[in-house]
Amino acid sequence: MAEKLVVFDLDGTLLDTLEDIRGAINYALSAWSVPKVEKEKIRLYVGHGLRNALFTALNNSSIKVPEEDLPLMVELMMSTYKKHPSDHTVPYPGIVDMLYTLKSEGYLIGVISNKSQFLVEEIIKNVLPDFSFDFVIGQSDKYPLKPDPESLMSMMRHYGADRSSTLYVGDSEVDYLTAKNAEVESIIVNYGFRTKEELEKSGVKETVDDAYTLLKRIELFFHK
Repeated sequence: MAEKLVVFDLDGTLLDTLEDIRGAINYALSAWSVPKVEKEKIRLYVGHGLRNALFTALNNSSIKVPEEDLPLMVELMMSTYKKHPSDHTVPYPGIVDMLYTLKSEGYLIGVISNKSQFLVEEIIKNVLPDFSFDFVIGQSDKYPLKPDPESLMSMMRHYGADRSSTLYVGDSEVDYLTAKNAEVESIIVNYGFRTKEELEKSGVKETVDDAYTLLKRIELFFHK
Protein backbone atom coordinates (compact mmCIF):
# COMPACT_ATOMS: atom_id res chain seq x y z
CA MET A 1 0.00 0.00 0.00
CA ALA A 2 1.36 3.43 -0.98
CA GLU A 3 2.30 5.88 1.75
CA LYS A 4 -0.03 8.85 2.26
CA LEU A 5 2.05 11.95 1.60
CA VAL A 6 1.01 15.53 2.43
CA VAL A 7 3.48 18.15 1.20
CA PHE A 8 3.23 21.78 2.31
CA ASP A 9 4.65 25.00 1.01
CA LEU A 10 6.05 26.99 3.96
CA ASP A 11 5.66 30.77 3.50
CA GLY A 12 2.03 31.85 3.32
CA THR A 13 0.78 28.30 3.89
CA LEU A 14 2.07 27.14 7.27
CA LEU A 15 3.82 30.28 8.49
CA ASP A 16 3.27 34.02 8.14
CA THR A 17 6.84 35.04 7.28
CA LEU A 18 5.98 38.24 5.48
CA GLU A 19 7.14 40.82 8.01
CA ASP A 20 10.60 39.27 8.32
CA ILE A 21 10.91 39.04 4.53
CA ARG A 22 9.84 42.66 4.22
CA GLY A 23 12.37 43.72 6.84
CA ALA A 24 15.27 42.11 4.99
CA ILE A 25 14.21 43.45 1.59
CA ASN A 26 13.63 46.96 2.89
CA TYR A 27 16.96 46.99 4.71
CA ALA A 28 18.75 46.17 1.45
CA LEU A 29 16.70 48.69 -0.55
CA SER A 30 17.32 51.48 1.95
CA ALA A 31 21.10 51.07 1.60
CA TRP A 32 20.66 52.36 -1.97
CA SER A 33 18.04 54.99 -0.95
CA VAL A 34 15.22 52.99 -2.55
CA PRO A 35 11.87 53.66 -0.79
CA LYS A 36 10.64 50.93 1.52
CA VAL A 37 7.90 48.61 0.29
CA GLU A 38 4.66 48.17 2.21
CA LYS A 39 3.56 44.71 3.41
CA GLU A 40 0.61 44.65 1.02
CA LYS A 41 2.96 44.93 -1.95
CA ILE A 42 5.65 42.58 -0.64
CA ARG A 43 3.17 39.71 -0.44
CA LEU A 44 2.65 39.97 -4.20
CA TYR A 45 6.38 39.79 -4.86
CA VAL A 46 7.12 36.55 -3.01
CA GLY A 47 6.80 33.00 -4.29
CA HIS A 48 9.75 32.68 -6.64
CA GLY A 49 12.53 33.02 -4.06
CA LEU A 50 13.88 35.99 -2.09
CA ARG A 51 16.24 37.18 -4.82
CA ASN A 52 13.38 37.51 -7.28
CA ALA A 53 11.25 39.25 -4.65
CA LEU A 54 13.98 41.83 -4.10
CA PHE A 55 14.39 42.48 -7.82
CA THR A 56 10.62 42.79 -8.27
CA ALA A 57 10.52 45.38 -5.50
CA LEU A 58 13.43 47.21 -7.10
CA ASN A 59 11.88 47.13 -10.58
CA ASN A 60 8.66 48.60 -9.19
CA SER A 61 10.48 51.55 -7.65
CA SER A 62 11.51 54.74 -9.42
CA ILE A 63 15.15 54.40 -8.35
CA LYS A 64 17.69 52.90 -10.72
CA VAL A 65 20.45 50.92 -9.05
CA PRO A 66 23.65 50.19 -11.05
CA GLU A 67 23.66 46.60 -12.27
CA GLU A 68 27.07 45.98 -10.76
CA ASP A 69 25.59 46.78 -7.32
CA LEU A 70 22.87 44.12 -7.51
CA PRO A 71 24.98 41.24 -6.14
CA LEU A 72 25.87 43.41 -3.14
CA MET A 73 22.20 44.24 -2.60
CA VAL A 74 21.27 40.55 -2.69
CA GLU A 75 24.10 39.74 -0.28
CA LEU A 76 22.93 42.42 2.15
CA MET A 77 19.34 41.19 2.01
CA MET A 78 20.36 37.57 2.61
CA SER A 79 22.77 38.37 5.45
CA THR A 80 20.07 40.46 7.13
CA TYR A 81 17.47 37.75 6.75
CA LYS A 82 19.84 35.08 8.07
CA LYS A 83 20.36 37.19 11.20
CA HIS A 84 16.62 37.80 11.65
CA PRO A 85 14.78 34.93 9.92
CA SER A 86 11.86 34.61 12.31
CA ASP A 87 11.64 37.63 14.62
CA HIS A 88 8.00 38.19 13.62
CA THR A 89 7.17 34.85 11.97
CA VAL A 90 4.27 32.84 13.43
CA PRO A 91 2.15 29.88 12.35
CA TYR A 92 -1.24 30.79 10.92
CA PRO A 93 -4.14 30.17 13.33
CA GLY A 94 -4.89 26.46 13.74
CA ILE A 95 -1.87 25.26 11.77
CA VAL A 96 -0.01 23.65 14.68
CA ASP A 97 -3.07 21.65 15.78
CA MET A 98 -3.67 20.61 12.16
CA LEU A 99 -0.10 19.32 11.77
CA TYR A 100 -0.25 17.27 14.96
CA THR A 101 -3.63 15.84 13.98
CA LEU A 102 -2.29 14.75 10.59
CA LYS A 103 0.78 13.24 12.23
CA SER A 104 -1.40 11.29 14.68
CA GLU A 105 -3.42 9.96 11.75
CA GLY A 106 -0.32 8.45 10.18
CA TYR A 107 0.37 10.79 7.26
CA LEU A 108 3.88 11.51 6.03
CA ILE A 109 4.32 15.29 6.21
CA GLY A 110 6.92 17.34 4.35
CA VAL A 111 7.80 20.88 3.35
CA ILE A 112 9.05 22.10 -0.03
CA SER A 113 10.01 25.78 -0.28
CA ASN A 114 11.76 28.08 -2.74
CA LYS A 115 13.61 29.62 0.21
CA SER A 116 17.18 28.44 0.86
CA GLN A 117 17.64 25.14 2.69
CA PHE A 118 19.43 26.82 5.58
CA LEU A 119 16.66 29.39 6.10
CA VAL A 120 13.85 26.85 5.83
CA GLU A 121 15.48 24.64 8.46
CA GLU A 122 16.30 27.59 10.72
CA ILE A 123 12.80 29.06 10.58
CA ILE A 124 11.12 25.72 11.24
CA LYS A 125 13.49 25.08 14.16
CA ASN A 126 12.65 28.50 15.63
CA VAL A 127 8.90 28.58 15.02
CA LEU A 128 7.87 24.90 15.07
CA PRO A 129 10.58 23.45 17.33
CA ASP A 130 8.58 20.48 18.62
CA PHE A 131 7.11 19.26 15.35
CA SER A 132 9.02 16.70 13.29
CA PHE A 133 8.54 16.84 9.52
CA ASP A 134 9.42 13.73 7.53
CA PHE A 135 11.41 15.90 5.13
CA VAL A 136 12.22 19.56 4.56
CA ILE A 137 13.41 20.76 1.16
CA GLY A 138 14.55 24.29 0.43
CA GLN A 139 16.39 25.93 -2.44
CA SER A 140 19.70 24.21 -3.23
CA ASP A 141 21.69 22.90 -6.18
CA LYS A 142 19.89 19.57 -5.83
CA TYR A 143 16.52 20.64 -7.24
CA PRO A 144 15.22 23.44 -9.47
CA LEU A 145 12.81 25.92 -7.92
CA LYS A 146 9.06 25.41 -7.95
CA PRO A 147 6.95 25.30 -10.09
CA ASP A 148 9.37 22.70 -11.45
CA PRO A 149 7.96 19.50 -9.91
CA GLU A 150 11.22 17.56 -9.50
CA SER A 151 11.59 18.09 -5.74
CA LEU A 152 8.02 16.93 -5.15
CA MET A 153 8.32 13.96 -7.50
CA SER A 154 11.64 12.97 -5.94
CA MET A 155 10.00 12.74 -2.51
CA MET A 156 7.14 10.72 -3.96
CA ARG A 157 9.65 8.23 -5.37
CA HIS A 158 11.61 8.17 -2.13
CA TYR A 159 8.59 7.35 0.02
CA GLY A 160 6.80 5.14 -2.50
CA ALA A 161 3.83 7.50 -2.78
CA ASP A 162 1.89 7.52 -6.03
CA ARG A 163 -0.20 10.35 -7.47
CA SER A 164 -3.39 9.10 -5.86
CA SER A 165 -1.76 9.11 -2.41
CA THR A 166 0.03 12.48 -2.65
CA LEU A 167 -1.46 15.88 -1.85
CA TYR A 168 0.27 19.22 -2.24
CA VAL A 169 -0.82 22.27 -0.20
CA GLY A 170 0.19 25.84 -1.00
CA ASP A 171 -0.96 29.43 -1.15
CA SER A 172 0.07 30.78 -4.54
CA GLU A 173 -0.05 30.28 -8.28
CA VAL A 174 3.48 28.84 -8.01
CA ASP A 175 2.18 26.08 -5.75
CA TYR A 176 -0.82 25.44 -7.97
CA LEU A 177 1.48 25.01 -10.97
CA THR A 178 3.90 22.82 -9.01
CA ALA A 179 1.15 20.33 -8.25
CA LYS A 180 -0.20 20.56 -11.78
CA ASN A 181 3.25 19.90 -13.24
CA ALA A 182 3.64 16.87 -10.97
CA GLU A 183 0.13 15.72 -11.90
CA VAL A 184 -0.95 15.53 -8.25
CA GLU A 185 -3.96 17.01 -6.49
CA SER A 186 -3.53 20.32 -4.69
CA ILE A 187 -5.30 22.38 -2.08
CA ILE A 188 -4.64 26.12 -2.27
CA VAL A 189 -5.30 28.34 0.75
CA ASN A 190 -6.37 31.97 0.52
CA TYR A 191 -5.33 33.19 3.99
CA GLY A 192 -1.65 33.56 3.04
CA PHE A 193 0.14 35.71 0.47
CA ARG A 194 -2.61 35.65 -2.16
CA THR A 195 -6.28 36.56 -1.85
CA LYS A 196 -9.08 34.38 -3.13
CA GLU A 197 -9.67 36.80 -6.01
CA GLU A 198 -5.99 36.85 -7.00
CA LEU A 199 -5.85 33.07 -6.97
CA GLU A 200 -8.98 32.78 -9.09
CA LYS A 201 -7.40 35.08 -11.67
CA SER A 202 -4.43 32.68 -11.76
CA GLY A 203 -6.73 29.80 -12.63
CA VAL A 204 -7.28 28.32 -9.17
CA LYS A 205 -10.93 27.31 -9.09
CA GLU A 206 -11.32 26.56 -5.39
CA THR A 207 -9.49 27.77 -2.28
CA VAL A 208 -9.58 27.13 1.46
CA ASP A 209 -10.19 29.82 4.08
CA ASP A 210 -8.64 28.43 7.27
CA ALA A 211 -6.66 25.60 8.88
CA TYR A 212 -9.70 23.73 10.16
CA THR A 213 -11.24 23.57 6.68
CA LEU A 214 -7.83 22.62 5.29
CA LEU A 215 -7.59 19.66 7.68
CA LYS A 216 -11.04 18.43 6.70
CA ARG A 217 -10.21 18.75 3.00
CA ILE A 218 -6.97 16.79 3.45
CA GLU A 219 -8.76 14.02 5.33
CA LEU A 220 -11.50 13.94 2.72
CA PHE A 221 -8.98 13.56 -0.11
CA PHE A 222 -7.47 10.45 1.44
CA HIS A 223 -10.81 8.88 2.32
CA LYS A 224 -12.70 9.46 -0.90
